[in-house]
Amino acid sequence: MSFEIKDHFDEVFEIEMDGWSHGISNYPGEIFPGLVHSIVKELRPSFKAAFEYNYVFNIHKIATKFAKATKFRVPEKEIAFSILAQFPNPAGLTEDEQFVMAQIIDQVEQEYGGALDRLKSKWNHERRFKNDKQAA
Repeated sequence: MSFEIKDHFDEVFEIEMDGWSHGISNYPGEIFPGLVHSIVKELRPSFKAAFEYNYVFNIHKIATKFAKATKFRVPEKEIAFSILAQFPNPAGLTEDEQFVMAQIIDQVEQEYGGALDRLKSKWNHERRFKNDKQAA
């Protein structure tokens, strides 16, 4: 089952990732993991948009591009998991968006393992925090 990418979103997405990669590689200061994680966090809306536009992006390609831009000071695996950490709880997504997200998660699961377990744990923690906050 695959869907057609809407509105050439793949092109927009790839241009944005290339731009951020270029920015990282030309950053005038010290490159450190926290900086890269902050950049990845800024990309959260773009990852969510990828689900909405049916774009199963290559997470390894992005992680490698960003790691290379850091001169491998931040490993590809760390960047891939940082990207996954930006994914929303699938309960708030449509079935089609969930399908796209699952295909991206599977790339990391196949390469490194543990991706789905980490995400489930994150989402359960967020749900418990939200429930506790509402109960208070």
